[in-house]
Amino acid sequence: MPDTASALTDTPEPIPEPQTLSQVERVVDTFIEPSKTFADIKRNRSWWLPFLIIVVLGYVFCFVAVQHVGWESLTTNVLKSNPRNAEKLEKATPAEQAQMLAVTKGFMEGFMVGTPVVVLALNALFAVLLWAGFAFVLGGSTTFGEMFAVSILASLPNALNSLIAIVTVFASDPQGYNLNLPSPANLAYFLSPDSAAWLLSLTKSLDIFSLWSLALAGFGGAIVSRVKPLRGIVLVFVVWILYVLVKTGITAAFS
Repeated sequence: MPDTASALTDTPEPIPEPQTLSQVERVVDTFIEPSKTFADIKRNRSWWLPFLIIVVLGYVFCFVAVQHVGWESLTTNVLKSNPRNAEKLEKATPAEQAQMLAVTKGFMEGFMVGTPVVVLALNALFAVLLWAGFAFVLGGSTTFGEMFAVSILASLPNALNSLIAIVTVFASDPQGYNLNLPSPANLAYFLSPDSAAWLLSLTKSLDIFSLWSLALAGFGGAIVSRVKPLRGIVLVFVVWILYVLVKTGITAAFS
């Protein structure tokens, strides 16, 4: 039986307000219910908390690596992880070796200190690609700001990788720890440093948390731009596969 009161009035039923999430809820839901987090970006493009989490854990990892492994082993192992650099280091005079180690240390220190800038720059570049892909290739409705928020939030699995890397530093032999392969989440971690350069380059891309982040970026970008999630995920992974193939090919050509 119809509701008499409703039948006698032309007033429509109130539309419920969309659910709003706090910053903490957005971070948590990225892992357990990402659709809620990415839908909330249309209301609020804020990304400061996931950015802070990623940067802080990055700094903690760098501090632990420097304290537990030491600069000498870190720089030496990074150089030796590249076959061409390892050969140059072996053939160099003591003075040349010291210079190579000093230059490498300088780059590593700059990268570590500039972690916030690096995170922002990489996510800005990725957001441009997402924006172009979802807005122009898939015909979605979105902005660069929304895609930047998607990129930062989708990067949160890498924060978990930082935690695993911190544990890995303590569990590893300081003399053999390679900063380029910080945790066993990366397939290349289990390969010999003497493996073919192209194989190391290929397997470095097969990182569990990076793949997770890519899937989140495709899913989140689709929700924000209002396209089918499967199309968004496929788009992101097609571009990623092309990038990996080109990178691997270049490495093979110059190794």
